[in-house]
Formats: sequence, C-alpha cells, structure tokens
Amino acid sequence: GQLFKSSSAMPGKPKPSAGVDSYMQRTEQLRIANERVAELAKIDNITRWSQSGKKAILSASLSRSAAAAQEELVHLNHELKTRRRAKLREFYEECEEKYEKELNEKGLAFVKAAYK
Repeated sequence: GQLFKSSSAMPGKPKPSAGVDSYMQRTEQLRIANERVAELAKIDNITRWSQSGKKAILSASLSRSAAAAQEELVHLNHELKTRRRAKLREFYEECEEKYEKELNEKGLAFVKAAYK
C-alpha cells in the first residue's frame, strides 16, 4: 500500500476561509504596489540626476557667456577710449589750425606747443 496520502484526500483538513484568501490577495496587491513605487522612485532619481546635469551644463554655459561678455566689454571700452582720444586730438588740431589762421590774418605769430 501507500504510506502517504495526498493533502486533497485528507478529510480532516479545513479549507482556508474567505478572510485568509482576501488577506493573501491584498498582501499580493501591496507587494506589487510597493514594487511599482520602488520602480517610480528609481525613475525619479534618474530624472533628477539628468536634470541636475542639464542645470550644471546650463550654469557653466551661462558662466562662460558672462565671462565672454565681460571680456568683450573690456575690449569695447578700450576701443571707445582710443576713438575718443583720436577725435579729441583731431578736434584740438582743427582748433589750433583755425586759431593760427586767424592770428596770421591779423599779422600775429602763433607758437605751437609740443603736446602730442
């Protein structure tokens, strides 16, 4: 004969109640939901990391742009000063020529100073 009987053939074993089945289903639902939450948290972390990288790149780009703009302003300021000096020199030379011409018309002498 057979020494062991299958569990389905045991007449004395009670069938699990509906409450236990409901509890097991709910536990499985919670396990699946927790896995989904963990998956979404991982995606969130990856997204945050990616965004922080983009922010760092943008920040570095803005910093380089600001430095380039500052350098350009320095060069433009130098160029502006050079042009102003040239225009002033031209203006003073014109004034000097005009004054010399007026004095010569009156028969007077004009002494030029070496300021250049």
